[in-house]
Amino acid sequence: NVLVVEDIIDTGNTMMKLLSLLKAVEPKTIKVASLLVKRTPKSVGYRPDYTGFEIPDIFIVGYALDYNEYFRDLNHICEINEAGKVKYATKS
Repeated sequence: NVLVVEDIIDTGNTMMKLLSLLKAVEPKTIKVASLLVKRTPKSVGYRPDYTGFEIPDIFIVGYALDYNEYFRDLNHICEINEAGKVKYATKS
């Protein structure tokens, strides 16, 4: 039995690929739990077996979710606004 625990499912593409790889080794069962599922028009329609919260199509940070390596250590989840994205953009 396999339980995949994910922080966020955005489009679902990555999870679909992972599940196809896992199915190749023929586990008895595969279940997916995700803290967050983003409601986005880019979604392929994948829905996990267990969902903590659905969120709108926004960029969130905190609780191990980062923006260019910033905000990962916050003990809460919040949206980063456009001013924050500009301030913490990568310096290329």
